[in-house]
Amino acid sequence: MSVALTILVDNHSADAALKAEHGLSLLLSSPTRRVLYDAGATAETLLHNAAQLGVPLESVDAVILSHGHYDHTGGLEAVVRCRRGMHVYAHPDAFARRWAEKPGETLRDISCPHHLRKLCELGAVIHAVKAPEKLDGWLVLSGPIGGPPAGPAHFVVRRGDQMCRDGFEDELFAMVRGRSGWAVVSGCCHRGVRNTLKAARFLAKGEPIVAFVGGLHLGSATDEEIDEAAAALEAASGDTPLDLYPLHCTGQKAVEAFRKRFGERVHPAAGGTKIEW
Repeated sequence: MSVALTILVDNHSADAALKAEHGLSLLLSSPTRRVLYDAGATAETLLHNAAQLGVPLESVDAVILSHGHYDHTGGLEAVVRCRRGMHVYAHPDAFARRWAEKPGETLRDISCPHHLRKLCELGAVIHAVKAPEKLDGWLVLSGPIGGPPAGPAHFVVRRGDQMCRDGFEDELFAMVRGRSGWAVVSGCCHRGVRNTLKAARFLAKGEPIVAFVGGLHLGSATDEEIDEAAAALEAASGDTPLDLYPLHCTGQKAVEAFRKRFGERVHPAAGGTKIEW
């Protein structure tokens, strides 16, 4: 079965008619189902770009939230309003309050801006994803990603009455299976590239992983951290060359390092890009 991925929202745009913002939203589609992976940072950008690309959001069957940051959830309410009974797949912690904490700066709220109760009142059907879950023969959700803590320590989450370092237990990636094999679709890789791809290899059950699409959160990474991410991507591909479509929070420094290592297997991608497997 052929599967297509269309980038609706990204930090950059491949088409002057599309808006760009610090956010991510991808349309995953096959002859059997259309699913939105993340909803960008704002309804304005998501609705504009969807209209420009000829994507009627009322035709979307479900929304997957990769994690609970505003730049992946901002347009969610607008999508829910497009179709009553919209299915929303997310880890329960995706709706927790979250902040970014940087030296010399005040805490910045980066939570999902929508309340769960309001989404339900609008007709959303919320699915709490606590383990790997198959949504279709070509689409699998990872469930929580195991492994040691990874990534910067400046993200904070509220747990009960406590504020603590965010371990991103809510983060989900998607496995998309096309004719040639599996693609890993990630929002930000806050759980770390190595942890993410280890889980992806388990879910692929020995079948080839042929592509990685999404954010890798390497914008402020060291050379060593970028090298580690590249090694993890190389190991995940096995005997099959892996195509890489870096988006959103990957960072230009990391993209250039990947191009030196993987050459033409690193593909330019931005808002408006369509990929097929």
